[in-house]
Amino acid sequence: MHNRILIVDDSDDTREMMAKLLELEAFSVMTAEDGNIGLKVAIEQHPNLIITDINMPNMNGIEMIKHVRLQPGLERVPIMAITAYGNGVAREAIDAGADRAATKPIQFSALIIEIRELLT
Repeated sequence: MHNRILIVDDSDDTREMMAKLLELEAFSVMTAEDGNIGLKVAIEQHPNLIITDINMPNMNGIEMIKHVRLQPGLERVPIMAITAYGNGVAREAIDAGADRAATKPIQFSALIIEIRELLT
């Protein structure tokens, strides 16, 4: 069974690039373009890992993380938050319930290592 990763990001380019790269690493990928849709997909699909941007319309990543953590069965799903807004926002994501937070730009090789650690 492939590990299923949910990518939540309002940038079409970022979502598509990350999905392609993760699929090359043999992950099964789902995507959502904002926190509302991300939360809905997480509840319906129960991914093994969620990677979310922080700054998004409708529901930002911090709010989505808080909502995911309240869902039965999703309390322990690893969440990695990614932000362009530096370490303060990354800390806020951790405080909201993310397991890891990274700042952009992301080194893909480092991201894969983090993903594999979170999935073990």
